[in-house]
Amino acid sequence: MHYYEVAVVAPLINTLTYGPPVEHDLRPVTGQRVLVSLGARLVTGYILGKAQPPVQESAGHKIIIKPIVDLLDRDPLFPACMVPLYRWIADYYHYPIGEVIRTALPGGITAGSGRILRITEQGKQCGAILAGDAKYGDCSWMKTLLATGMLKEAETGRLWRKSAVRRRLKKWENQGLLVIEEVLAREKNRSKLERVISLIPELESRIRDCPSREGEALYDRLREYLPQAPGKAEQTLLTRFLSLYAVGGGQPVGRRDLNRAYANAGKILQRPVCREIFIESKRRIYRDPFGERPRFMPRPKVLTDEQKQVLAGIVPAVEQGGFARFLLFGVTGCGKTEVYLQAAKKALAANKSVLVLVPEIALSSQLEAHFYSRFGDTLAVLHSGLTRGQRFDEWQRIVSGRARVVIGARSAVFAPLPDTGLIIVDEEHEPAYKQDSGLCYNGRDLAILRAKLAKCPVVLGSATPTLTSYYHAESGRYTLLTMKKRVADQQMPAVEIINLARVEKSRQDLFLSDQLIKALEDNLARGQQSLLFVNRRGYASFMLCRDCGHVISCRHCRVSMTLHRGAGRLVCHYCGANLPTDVLCPGCRTGKIIPLGIGSERVENEVAQIFPQARIARLDSDTAGSRKEYLALLARVRSRDIDILIGTQMIAKGLHFPHVTLVGVVWADSGLNMPDYKATERTFALLSQVTGRAGRGEVSGRVIIQTHQPGHPAVSFAGKHDYIGFYKQELASRSSLGYPPFARLFSLKFSGLQEEPVQQAARKVADFLRNRIRSKEGEVLGPAPAPLALLRDRYRYQILIKGRQTAAVHDLLQKVLADKASCCPGSVRMTIDVDPENMM
Repeated sequence: MHYYEVAVVAPLINTLTYGPPVEHDLRPVTGQRVLVSLGARLVTGYILGKAQPPVQESAGHKIIIKPIVDLLDRDPLFPACMVPLYRWIADYYHYPIGEVIRTALPGGITAGSGRILRITEQGKQCGAILAGDAKYGDCSWMKTLLATGMLKEAETGRLWRKSAVRRRLKKWENQGLLVIEEVLAREKNRSKLERVISLIPELESRIRDCPSREGEALYDRLREYLPQAPGKAEQTLLTRFLSLYAVGGGQPVGRRDLNRAYANAGKILQRPVCREIFIESKRRIYRDPFGERPRFMPRPKVLTDEQKQVLAGIVPAVEQGGFARFLLFGVTGCGKTEVYLQAAKKALAANKSVLVLVPEIALSSQLEAHFYSRFGDTLAVLHSGLTRGQRFDEWQRIVSGRARVVIGARSAVFAPLPDTGLIIVDEEHEPAYKQDSGLCYNGRDLAILRAKLAKCPVVLGSATPTLTSYYHAESGRYTLLTMKKRVADQQMPAVEIINLARVEKSRQDLFLSDQLIKALEDNLARGQQSLLFVNRRGYASFMLCRDCGHVISCRHCRVSMTLHRGAGRLVCHYCGANLPTDVLCPGCRTGKIIPLGIGSERVENEVAQIFPQARIARLDSDTAGSRKEYLALLARVRSRDIDILIGTQMIAKGLHFPHVTLVGVVWADSGLNMPDYKATERTFALLSQVTGRAGRGEVSGRVIIQTHQPGHPAVSFAGKHDYIGFYKQELASRSSLGYPPFARLFSLKFSGLQEEPVQQAARKVADFLRNRIRSKEGEVLGPAPAPLALLRDRYRYQILIKGRQTAAVHDLLQKVLADKASCCPGSVRMTIDVDPENMM
């Protein structure tokens, strides 16, 4: 008998062993999903391989191996080469391996057990008991239950998660008023099928080699072989079918397409004569991930000298295979994308696949256009902007080998590519590569690990590499490749820094200085485009009472609420709670609330007042909530239908607008004083990236940065385009404080609905750590309230470990998890974040 190692979708650190399925002749293979029993319920599991025969007895107890209940897939969802990656992630991030795989796979394909409620005959007779229940009698679900006699699985599942409701339902079940039935909850995401029409084999063979592609000519060739003479309607249908058949290259014709070509096709196909001519079947179709085809991006006529030099380092590594790490440090506009394309071409020529990561969906569209123009339908995309069905179909194209190039955001690092020959991480410095909830993985770090496991090169590209990456390049761990010049010898834009603390403004009510207003006016007169960067959305960042100074805050999150004037609401940007704008001050009960602070909506309003003749647009998550809206707005910028574009980080990086010659940073200080050791590095990278949007065409660019801290290293070095100078100064600061790259960070986060249990749990775990960690292994900081101490009604505390010996800290965290029950009550949630990016 064969036994199988299964990772179940449950909070279990270890894998489990199951026997073969009883009702299947097929043997499970690595990468398939299976349905298995876990205790009294059914859960999804993933086959990781064959397991060793178990010991029959343990501690005097006979071990019973349960069989696999069902096979959920005919073909594997991931190749066997992904299993070592999943195991490493589970160990390094201290996360259950079944949940790791569930995170990696497309959503909506997890099966398990569920419940439905049914009223018994006794319950129907005693319905007054249920309807008269003091707590639940008037609930909408109770009314549905009494009216229909049952509650479906989804509604029952929502109720079952509430412990008080669950106890009451069990009580009623014991009284015989209702029955709680276990049912199998199947996956929500499945392959999409369409009905197709084809000729019977005898007829198809008659026209297979026909040189003509015209429906009439094909019909004439078939006429003498038809089982019986068709009527006029059948003849028309057959002719239209043959035309579609020829255009489709001899493939079956979709029934929907045939109905479009001939309105009565559905009815005519049911006639006896047509049943002797046609066969109806089903075939799988793939949902289009693009919506509309990406625009064509022409190849450059020649490569620059720097592109050739960089490729001379990367291409041999691609052709020879073997693990190699490259840091491609190139200024904005130097042509890194073409380097990616040329290297990918070499990998595909070697019959290998290519994985390309971008930090955000916003950046994927531009790379998609470049890669689709070169590689066509071999390209697949994976990101959160796809529907579940589209993502599932793209996954299937990848695992089947139909797609050999994958572009996507951080979750695309899990793409089931076999024979990976090259991995590219664009804008490798971006914090968006780090997942902040659930499995807190870093897509950039996992890309490097995937390259190591696949024995292939990985290229990390950026104009502002993370300090850690550049430190690794300096120490020889990475191979450093540099590109210091822009394409076509374009000059880096001239940068002017405006000190807002000293500059005189003719209008004190505006956030724009006179210098920036004059620059915008001149740029409009020249017919050039301008870009204004504001790192906050909304109209005003907070609302202040003029009488008592109270700031309107979210009652769920302890953060100020942002005014969105267009929507007429005050909105919390963390939990989404909102209020009307005409609120009374909760401190003094007056209505003298005024908006203060800056936001993209306010800047848009000011610019429209100053330049009423200009064509102005705003790009942030409020105006471009969908991928379609985002692409439409970018198209308007490219076609020069917009004079001034105002936006948040969505416009700051990766985009190429050759007619943007002026960039204005309205306020550079918004991220400088965050309680995060990376605040300075992030601000420098953001300012450097946004200045790089200017002067990427034939006309040189200009950048104006407004700030209250002109001497801050992030501002001054960004103004000089001096990454190396910034790197040296910031690295010295990190060294003295013991932050990365001179130590590894581990964050333990605690949250709960009541503050005292959270605080006590954090203290117990901190004491546990301090009693066991040695000074040479690391240092424990905290516990302390998180900077965002209340978020979505949950109180938050955190502990930070500066690890000097990484393996020792990981062992200590395993002991914390093993002893978690004694430190953390059930009401407190503890999560471990390895290499945290967000300290808030």
